Amino acid sequence: MIHNYLDKKEKYDNVPLLRMVDNRHGGLPFFIRKYSLKGSSTNFHRHEYMQINYIYQGKGKHIINNHQFDIIKGDIFVIPPYIPHCIFTPDDSVMEVFEFEFVPEFINQDFSRIENAASFMDFAYIEPFLVSENKVKPRLNILGKKQVEIENILNEALIEYKEKPSGYQLLIKSLLLKLLIIVGREFTRDVDSSEDQSVFTRYRDAIQSAVTYMEKQYADDLTIEQMAKKFLLSQSYFSYLFKSITGKTFTEYLNGIRISKALELLKNTDKRVLDICYEVGFRNINHFNRMFRQLMGVSPMEYRKRKDL
Repeated sequence: MIHNYLDKKEKYDNVPLLRMVDNRHGGLPFFIRKYSLKGSSTNFHRHEYMQINYIYQGKGKHIINNHQFDIIKGDIFVIPPYIPHCIFTPDDSVMEVFEFEFVPEFINQDFSRIENAASFMDFAYIEPFLVSENKVKPRLNILGKKQVEIENILNEALIEYKEKPSGYQLLIKSLLLKLLIIVGREFTRDVDSSEDQSVFTRYRDAIQSAVTYMEKQYADDLTIEQMAKKFLLSQSYFSYLFKSITGKTFTEYLNGIRISKALELLKNTDKRVLDICYEVGFRNINHFNRMFRQLMGVSPMEYRKRKDL
């Protein structure tokens, strides 16, 4: 099992947690800047959003998951939400950094339908944790034409962000999606050329297998503790990966499956609501009614009456 920051959540409660609103940029779902470090450091911190860092010039150090790594021009790395980290430049070294921050919801709706989504999600959510296993490099180093292409994307996004012309948010979103696709492709190429491909597929496949299992065994008394143990992950890391890959928490996803099955039974059978409640896996009728209304906007009985109209 992976040992990671999430397994020590209490220990990091005192690590500053940055929110997008802290950037004081008008409530936008993204923030872009280019800054320099010279013999200095960013504070050890976490953030609620996702952060892409690209080293534009110079060299420095990056600390994540209890490991310190050298970073140089062309390195690009992604920091998932809630992961403590910092970057710094020792002595009189100078480093220029592009920082592109965004809330996952800014791109999830579109990116989930794009071919390279899985590759980028591996890079963003799995790779930072595997560095402690010494399985993979802690970042990608972009070279040649791809480096120029990425720098052009970042520069254009920064200009749009600063000047805010008409339609700038949509253009920045399209530039971000393009950036993520390029990173996903480069990451796939990097992993395919190494012995580490199985490492990434193993963790992604574990979550996909968990989802398949839930869709078949939804009526069972499933718990996140049992599921994590079944798929050989720590509970905190299973929870983190599940939310990252599916967009929902384990409980939200399971309740969604159960309510979906309840809809079928309400529509196609004359079974009592109480019987349907237990048949789809709920153990309490009040909880079932509350979840049903939360997801559907009406009670189970109201839904059944409406479908009969």
